[in-house]
Amino acid sequence: MIFDTLNNLPNYLGISPNLDTAIEFIMARDIAALPEGTTRLDGGAVTAEVRTLTPQSGDKLDFACSDGCLTLLTDLAGSEMFEVSLGDFAVKKPAAGDAPAFGSAPTSAAGMLCEGRFALFLAGEPYKTGIKAQGCGKVRQATFRIALDEGGAEQDAGD
Repeated sequence: MIFDTLNNLPNYLGISPNLDTAIEFIMARDIAALPEGTTRLDGGAVTAEVRTLTPQSGDKLDFACSDGCLTLLTDLAGSEMFEVSLGDFAVKKPAAGDAPAFGSAPTSAAGMLCEGRFALFLAGEPYKTGIKAQGCGKVRQATFRIALDEGGAEQDAGD
């Protein structure tokens, strides 16, 4: 996981072409003005989903895990907590289409997202978002699902 400010997002250019597409899209516009729903970029290699949600207690939420993509999350309005786990992921609901698998995992780190910050969850890394932060109400969230590049940086790193 990478947790940083949107101002530093250009520092992550060059990691992978599909991540570059997402970064360039985010940096070139006011993403807070994106409409609710899904926007496909670069032939669908990157999708941006904007939604409004009411954060819940962390024990009511399952971890998500996407083996085939990176997930970049930022809050356009409001604040929420997130958790990420480095432990074993137990699938309750398998992945379907572009949606991640959902299940349980031991928590190893937590953080708070708000306007101007992002979390980038790596492929295969269980994470949980939409957790209620003290004194915070509804959250307008943008989730970017970024396909792994075939033969790209993600695969080269393990060679």
